[in-house]
Amino acid sequence: MKRLDWLVTCGALAFMLIVQWPMIKGTYYRAADSTPAASRIAWRTDLESALHEARQTKRPVLVDFSADWCPPCIAMKHDVWPDDEVEHAVVGLYVPLLIDIDRHGDVAERYGVEAIPTVLMLDGDGRVLRRANFLSASGLVQFLEEAE
Repeated sequence: MKRLDWLVTCGALAFMLIVQWPMIKGTYYRAADSTPAASRIAWRTDLESALHEARQTKRPVLVDFSADWCPPCIAMKHDVWPDDEVEHAVVGLYVPLLIDIDRHGDVAERYGVEAIPTVLMLDGDGRVLRRANFLSASGLVQFLEEAE
């Protein structure tokens, strides 16, 4: 029975590490004062301007609700947004909008954001088309492809 207990304990520990990996990585990046790689994504920071641009260009708005203190958000800034496939999927096809919830809590409240990171896809009128939370680079690419 001890072997089964050991296997269950190891399995539970592995599961917890997998679930908490974005938190661990983000905490590491913050503690190491690591700067994320440059990204070709030109983030807008004003919702109304982004919605106006979306209506003019007939492109959806891709919103990243984030905060400087949020470890999973920091992990996304390092590992997801600078990724070549993500950049290819976003640049020219979406109006990217970065919302800092500490500065624009009203926008987060408007969209019912209860946890960060939250990624939304909006139409030009501000209606939510898709919603997700933390995504890996491949998860974000899949999120965008499924919307097409």
